[in-house]
Amino acid sequence: MLLPVRFEVQPGHTPSPRATVRIFLGTEPAQHRAERVFFYALHKVRDPARRYEVYRMSRLPGFDQGNWRTGFTNFRFAIPALAGDRGRAIYNDVDQIYLADPAALFDVPMDNAGYLALTAADTAVMLVDCARMAGVWTLERAQHLNKKILLELAADIPGLWAPLPARWHARDTEYRAGFTACLHYTALNRQPWRPAPDQYSYHPHPLGELWLDLERDADAAGYEIFSADAPSPAFADAARRLSAAPPVAAPADLPALLDGCADLATLGPLLCRGMPGHSGRTLQPQALPVAGADCIATARLDQCPADDLPWLIDALFAAARKAVYVAVIPAAADEPANDEAWWRDRLRAAARRHPGRAWRLDLLDESGRCQRAWQAPACARVPDVWLLHGRHAGDNAQVDALAAGTGWPVQTRQLRFSVLSRLPGWLKGASRTGLAASEPPLAPPWPDLLIAAGRRSANIARWVARRSGGRTRTVLVGRPRAPLAAFDLVLTTPQYGLPARGNVVHLVAPLGSPETVDDSSLNLWRARWAQLPRPWIALLVGGDRAPYRLDASTALRLGEAANALATATGGSLLVTTGPRTRPAAADALFGALTVSAHGHRFAPGQGQADNPYRAMLALADQFVVTGDSASMLGEAAATGKPMAVFQLPARYSPGQRLLHWLEHGLGLVERAAGSRGIARQQNTLGRAYDRLLAAGVISRSRDLDALQQTLGLVNLPQQPAAPLLDPGLLARAQAAAVERVRELLTTERPVT
Repeated sequence: MLLPVRFEVQPGHTPSPRATVRIFLGTEPAQHRAERVFFYALHKVRDPARRYEVYRMSRLPGFDQGNWRTGFTNFRFAIPALAGDRGRAIYNDVDQIYLADPAALFDVPMDNAGYLALTAADTAVMLVDCARMAGVWTLERAQHLNKKILLELAADIPGLWAPLPARWHARDTEYRAGFTACLHYTALNRQPWRPAPDQYSYHPHPLGELWLDLERDADAAGYEIFSADAPSPAFADAARRLSAAPPVAAPADLPALLDGCADLATLGPLLCRGMPGHSGRTLQPQALPVAGADCIATARLDQCPADDLPWLIDALFAAARKAVYVAVIPAAADEPANDEAWWRDRLRAAARRHPGRAWRLDLLDESGRCQRAWQAPACARVPDVWLLHGRHAGDNAQVDALAAGTGWPVQTRQLRFSVLSRLPGWLKGASRTGLAASEPPLAPPWPDLLIAAGRRSANIARWVARRSGGRTRTVLVGRPRAPLAAFDLVLTTPQYGLPARGNVVHLVAPLGSPETVDDSSLNLWRARWAQLPRPWIALLVGGDRAPYRLDASTALRLGEAANALATATGGSLLVTTGPRTRPAAADALFGALTVSAHGHRFAPGQGQADNPYRAMLALADQFVVTGDSASMLGEAAATGKPMAVFQLPARYSPGQRLLHWLEHGLGLVERAAGSRGIARQQNTLGRAYDRLLAAGVISRSRDLDALQQTLGLVNLPQQPAAPLLDPGLLARAQAAAVERVRELLTTERPVT
């Protein structure tokens, strides 16, 4: 019998008279992260006065799965039988999130149709009349016929299918802010939760931050599908079976974890048992665990139901004051919800929610012998942090912004480079090759954390880490053009096209500068522009940076397009050039302006009273940004104000043109769209190409179109529009990146 997860009427709300919303979810163990976020998204958008039931269809017995693409392909056709051949039911694939209350979908008039779907064959989201479909999609047919035949059986009956309103099933880039109610992440090699790393080399999804933001919110709230108050259906039987399990025997080398702990409480899988220095009382499962011990140790949590492990682990950390010890037999590779990586991720997440706790994980074999162990410290002291500054102000600003977010004091090393710094990263290795000088010098004592940006600093950061004996943690911002695995953390942005790896954080946009405009400068610029008609349209101009070029003719076209926009809106232009704007391009631009405008030419060393850039970000009503600068695009998007991009022509070298042809002609980056308009899944060549990118052997040309797609920006001559992602989400994504940096100093290391 399939038992539901219930969402009851929340306290303080009068129960709705409408029917219970029934949702059947196609899922499998590898999708445990997606499943949790699906439930959390529903939790956030549900009607608190209405009841919901979610039936998790995973590993249902009796189905012939030989040619299924997923582990739940045909489960959807068993819904009429599973629902008792009565009432309505919604079906969802697990790789979706609700952005609006699905009760509105559940109540949609069906006009005698048997099921609503986007098309008759696209059944990833359905509203099903179970009584009408009972004779078509029977349990026996769902178990033994293939998907194509089951769809043909429905197609043979006129009027059985009717179209689903499009807002309830947006696939990938079909998403429209404020309209889409259910978003489906169909591109398997871009799913943000990366469920099948053995099959795909993942890349960031343009809308991945929507999903990741939900997961971060669920983490912060401590949300789990099941909890101590509402455990899984299997928990009661497990409690009876494991009630007599003995407590863990602490290993001989545990004192390293227990440093500073006054007492130790040891637990079996479910029951706490007394130890010296502890109260000695025995707890019932629902009371697990008891608070009051500096360190809590437990064995064989893997014997507990997998659905209950997240809240059990969180309970351990909540009860321990200083440290947690866990010993488990990890699941086999075909059980990704309970393998070694899963245990480490869950302990790390619990430690994030309960700071100040150290932890250790022992991985046992079937005989109980420890095969591997991981231990993470609790960071109690302020670390020593070095920042490496290079030649580019934008890179330095990102390094400073990241460091400012940690709140830790820093020491800055200004590097000067020689011509050898242009050598490829795989050739320079972990060395000082290309370094002409450093002020102050790079010398012991070595830092706990080093933050650098760009390829010229990458080998220097690796050299410091090696000299420290591996103690220094390294963070590289941007693109290292060196093996990604050589750094503890890489923070990158969409234009570089780096593949996803465990130590790579894909930011939506470059880190914003920590510099803010002071009130006196802001008032000064406001007064200077007071006579200009509104809206104020800030024109932020970059320049030459490979592969983009801003010459005089392009600058002339930019000026004409800006004139047309200001004329159409009745506003004026606030124009500033940048350090890479050539004088001839600036002359052509300013010479083309015919509307009311304030113009500024960039000059090195200008302060806020002379350079209006920061004031423009604060005061302008709209933005036009040239498409060469990731930093300007990101900072303008972070305001949330309407903006448009002026595309600059790209000029590629012969080698770059050949690489670009190979990437797209052979499907190395993104294969041609299929019948639904969605890019086809990654092929074997694409995965091999990603390995070369990750090794630093090949570097792609910068592609600012990828950044613009992620931010959801429009191009001139379209009217400026608000970015797709709101400023709050962008800020939270950057805060999460900062937290990843802080966690480096408490990341687990192998126990030797």
